[in-house]
Amino acid sequence: MEPTSVTTIQASAIATPAVTAPPSPTTEERAFNRSVSAAVETVNNTGSAGDGREVTFSLDQATKRPVIKVIDTATREVLSQWPPEYLLQIAADAKKLTGDSG
Repeated sequence: MEPTSVTTIQASAIATPAVTAPPSPTTEERAFNRSVSAAVETVNNTGSAGDGREVTFSLDQATKRPVIKVIDTATREVLSQWPPEYLLQIAADAKKLTGDSG
């Protein structure tokens, strides 16, 4: 039997997918988010949302759009949300189709 030659594969030769960081929010987006957050805090501090309710502000992970929710403080159930979940899903799907990263 003849000896068999074995060559090693270098790790650098294997293609790895590039991971890109999401784009940073613009100055205007940060200012808008701060103003919405301050308004939400004011609504909660004055009790304007109603007894047993609170308003929350967050950013949707897929679309990076602001989301406002009215939540029942006892059950943590979302009573209403702007924009609605189905619109966020449509925006996320459109972003995927167009390849828009921001």
